[in-house]
Order: sequence, then structure tokens, then C-alpha cells
Amino acid sequence: MQQKEISRWLKAITIVLALMGAVFFLYIMPVLAMSWRDADESLAYLFMPGLLYGWCIAVICYAILYQFWKVCVQIGKDNSFSKENAKCFRNISHFALLLAVVWFAGIVFLAILAVRQPGISIFMITAVLLSVMISVLAAALSHLVLKAYELKQENEQLIRYNESII
Repeated sequence: MQQKEISRWLKAITIVLALMGAVFFLYIMPVLAMSWRDADESLAYLFMPGLLYGWCIAVICYAILYQFWKVCVQIGKDNSFSKENAKCFRNISHFALLLAVVWFAGIVFLAILAVRQPGISIFMITAVLLSVMISVLAAALSHLVLKAYELKQENEQLIRYNESII
């Protein structure tokens, strides 16, 4: 597969994820929140804070997708091992870690309010773990891409040096 084709596929996947996120955060999440609010009047006060919390998570997820889009652009330019990609992966790592903190804060907030919803708690704990895993993987990718970039630069310098001798 050529670089441009890989880039197109990755961009298509990114667009599909962005559209799925829009459907979830703008339609499914509010509908679910309204049904839960109507089903349990004692938790109705969490409706707006819950929506705001969900949209805060959405903003972070879209920041991650934007950084990944920038990586896809560099791949399409046949510039996979670049400082730009290393920086984007580092940013993804930071955003994913922020996402883990936000998920954990939500768990703490619900615990303080003594909201006992096992399904939501399990989901949020899983989200914390996945966010941390994404953060670690993105940090490792950032390091590896930067090292590959440095090796590429050294190799290009050696080639230029050898060409100047000849």
C-alpha cells in the first residue's frame, strides 16, 4: 500500500469516527440522559451537569482526532517519521491522559454524591483504563517516531557527506 492510500484510509476512518462521535454526543447521549432523568426523578438534578460533562469529554476526543488527522496528512506527504508527527503523538498522549483525569473526576463526583449505578461505574472505570492505555501507547509512538526521525536525519547527513567527498 502506498503512503497516499494509507493516508486516505486513515483519514476516512477518522472522519467515520468523528461522525459517529457527533451522532453519539449530539443525539444519543442527550436522549439517554432524558430517558434516565424521566426514569429516576431522584437523579434529575444530574441532567445538565451530565450533558456538560459529556460534551467536555467530546471536546477532548475531537482534539485527539484532530491531532491524528495531522499525522495522516504527514503520512500522505511521505513524511511519517517527522518532528511534527512526534509532537502530534505527544499531544495525543497528553489529551488522553487529560481524558483519563476527567473520567476519574466523574467517578469521584458520583461517589461523593453517593450515586450508585454499577453499569455507569464499570463503564467509567473502563474508560479511565482505556484512556491511560492510549496515553501510554501514544507516548511510546511519539518517542519511536522522534528516534526514527533522528536516525533519518543522521542517515541523510552521512549521504550528503559521502556525496561531497566523491
